Amino acid sequence: MAKEKILAVLDIGSNSIVLLVAKCNSNGTIEPINEVFAVTRLGKGITHSGVLSEEAIQYTLDVSKEMQNIAMSEGAEDLIITATSAVRNARNKSEFLVKCHQRLNIFPQVLSGKEEAKFTYLGATYEIESESPLLTIDIGGGSTEVAFGTKNIMVGAHSMNMGCVAISEMFNIGKGEWIPQRIAAKRYIRKNFFSIVDDVHSWLSSRSPIVIASGGTATTFAALLLKENVYDRKHINSVKVESKMVAVYSRQLSRMGIEERVRVPGMEKERAEILPAGLLILSEFLRFFNFNDLRITANGLRYGVMKHCLQKYFG
Repeated sequence: MAKEKILAVLDIGSNSIVLLVAKCNSNGTIEPINEVFAVTRLGKGITHSGVLSEEAIQYTLDVSKEMQNIAMSEGAEDLIITATSAVRNARNKSEFLVKCHQRLNIFPQVLSGKEEAKFTYLGATYEIESESPLLTIDIGGGSTEVAFGTKNIMVGAHSMNMGCVAISEMFNIGKGEWIPQRIAAKRYIRKNFFSIVDDVHSWLSSRSPIVIASGGTATTFAALLLKENVYDRKHINSVKVESKMVAVYSRQLSRMGIEERVRVPGMEKERAEILPAGLLILSEFLRFFNFNDLRITANGLRYGVMKHCLQKYFG
């Protein structure tokens, strides 16, 4: 008989924090009990300052404490906290970690870029049943992770220091940018993809992978396509979209003012400012590697971390 535990993973990202509480079984299945999302913008301004602001740290820890309480109320036997690019790149990383421990009595695990890519791949491919090559992309606030392999074996993983918050701040994307700024942003994005192109192409050879996008940019885009204002992971996991539609939405949303953008069905108010930059990264990725379409998944880093932790709890 399969053993069960209720576990929780709290992912502290550059733009948002996400809590997953799930019933985990020794047979490897993860059954979500509750998922809670909040945009805290921990990494806001870090592109220029190099540090996490006191205001952002305090707000992020306030929300993290609330999520810890939710996890405990759901019966979680353990809470794993991870932190990604904003924390790992900040000059005041130690200050954040100490304050987090003081507030939550837990030190977050600061993931390296490759660890973030690995766990994202584990999560994004969790419910995929296919023998085809798989390639995942996760566009976060401060970094973008790309990984590839098959259902059971990850072959390569890369992390690039560009995310939707960083691109938005550097090139004014989604804030009424001029054409030269958009062109410069595209060049910067492509330069990052050039750094991984040989590895990806040597693995792909002539094969066509299933491309899977996870993270806030992808799931918000799925909500726009579905015109749904209420989060439904099953609906999101069913979305498949042609690459040209990503480019269309990126351009259209960039031309809108924030107030108009917020009114688009499916748009999260807190993501309205940075979604055009996230979609620009995704569009350029698909164009750069000549992928025709992609799937979107609500699974991602937190599911990968939980899947990894199953080995610790069940052997």
